[in-house]
Order: sequence, then C-alpha cells, then structure tokens
Amino acid sequence: MNFKILHNYQSVEQYLKIFLKLSKKSIHAIRMNSHHNKETIIINNKPSTLNTPLEKDDILIINTFSTQSNYIVNTSLNIIKEYEDDYLLVVSKPAGIKTHPNDISVEDDTLVNFLITDYVYLEPIHRLDTDTSGLVIFTKTPFVKAKLDLMLEQRLIKRYYNALIKNNLSPQTIKTNIGRDRHEKNKMAVVHNGKSAVTHILNCKKIENGRYIATLSLDTGRTHQIRVHLAHLKSAIIGDRLYSNDGLNMIKCI
Repeated sequence: MNFKILHNYQSVEQYLKIFLKLSKKSIHAIRMNSHHNKETIIINNKPSTLNTPLEKDDILIINTFSTQSNYIVNTSLNIIKEYEDDYLLVVSKPAGIKTHPNDISVEDDTLVNFLITDYVYLEPIHRLDTDTSGLVIFTKTPFVKAKLDLMLEQRLIKRYYNALIKNNLSPQTIKTNIGRDRHEKNKMAVVHNGKSAVTHILNCKKIENGRYIATLSLDTGRTHQIRVHLAHLKSAIIGDRLYSNDGLNMIKCI
C-alpha cells in the first residue's frame, strides 16, 4: 500500500505505530519480511528499512507480506464466503470449528486453516466460540486490520446474536463479573472477582414448540459471555453442551 507522509517521523516504525496503529505482531512480520525481501519497504522509490526516517511529502510503500506460511493449509472443508472486496472477507463460520488456532504449528482444523490457501494475508478481527455459527470478518491487509481493531474498541462495529432458549425474557441489560468456574476448568461462571461483562437482551420472539429466539448484543467480549449470562438467568441456550447439558449448541451470531 502507498502512503503520502504528512509529518516528519523519526522512523518508518514510528509512523506505523503512531499513525497507522499497527500491532507489534504486524510490525514484526514486516521486519522479518524485509530481511528476505529488500523491497518490502520503499521510500521515494528507494528500498528502505523500518529505521529509515520519514519526512513530510515522502511516499512510503509497504509491499504486502504473507501470513500464509504461518498456518497449516487445510482444503478439506469449503467455507461459504458471504462478502469479499480488496480489503475484507466475510465468511459464514459453521458450528463445531474454532475461528483461529491456539498453536499455529499444530492445529489444522480451524476457520483460518480452511481459508488461508487462497490468500497472502488473512487475519480475523474477532472470534466466535467453537460451537457458535455465524459471520466472521477477516482483513486482507494489516493496515485495514489496525483500523477495524480500533473500530471494534470504539464499538463502531455492531454485532448481533440469536440464541434459542426455552423461556421468554424481557428486554434487559445484564451486568456481572465473569471468570473461570472454580469447579470445572472448561466453564466460565458469574463470579465476584471476575472481569466485567455486559450483555443486552434486545428482544425475544416465540417460535414453534414453545421455544424462543432471543436477540442479543454485547458491550464486552468475555469467553462464553452470552452462554454464561443466559444460564445465570435460568434460561440456558437449548443444546448448549456446557451450560444446559442437552445436546448440540444452537447459538448463532448474525
């Protein structure tokens, strides 16, 4: 990508941190890539480095660097792409797979692994629980990722969730602390010394068989937040294997 510099900076790295707000991970990737490709960073048509100073009206070019080699490629599952342009990819994540590997050198069955073969750079800006299906936004450039990360932090990107429950809940806001369950390590719970979590129940509609679809939104993104808060209201998601113990998870993010 090309950037016209509007102010003086001590270095390209300072510009990436302060103006573009790139993460340490992205800057490290640029540094590693520049060791192998001298044209990763170009200033006024001259190969440069992260340490090169920038002056007003300079033209900085950062050539795309790859994250593909970081992941194990897996083409065994076709993921539905709902939207794509030069900068963004929105896909429909099926329930039962993770969004992103915890250990990229070992795991090969996450959403990223199934998609990465078609892209030079691909990173999710948010995640969904393994048993949650729904839309996941990916960025195809680290520069857009930095902007979207900031938008998420400022709550400018709205996400809504549908959950299948057995009780009719009135619109309300749930504010509790959530932390690790003392008795079961793979579960979260409402606890006194946990992290603040805020969930909004926007509406609840009755469907067949006396069940209800609750539409929710989040102010925070704690692990299992919706599942824990609904269980706390004695209305656990139908099919939630951890919090209702009656089969498959039926939560869906839209």
